[in-house]
Amino acid sequence: MAFYIVVHHQDDPDPTKWANDWGDDGLLRTITTPRSVADRCALARDRGERIFVHRCAWGGIPANICSSVQVAEISDIDRATALVRFSSAKPIGAEPFVAPQQGQNWYEAGPPKGAQA
Repeated sequence: MAFYIVVHHQDDPDPTKWANDWGDDGLLRTITTPRSVADRCALARDRGERIFVHRCAWGGIPANICSSVQVAEISDIDRATALVRFSSAKPIGAEPFVAPQQGQNWYEAGPPKGAQA
């Protein structure tokens, strides 16, 4: 099974959401996330796995699997929160198989069509 992180759309102005950093190319560079998600990202890094980025719908733009990334670095922010920095982002643009519930920040599923985990 492939590991997916669920992130809000980069144009979503809601300040109550987690802080994510997107490049000018529309690819995810960093996320702030609960320690449990960072631990799963560390496992993917240690296994050499790519992580798929599920970008939520916003403003009439549908949700999609916008890219896959590799974990470059994980830093603690505090006991419960971490900063995860990504590298080697590859655009995908696939329709997601899963519709995450509100507040869900990750899931596992098969890789998107045409992509490899």
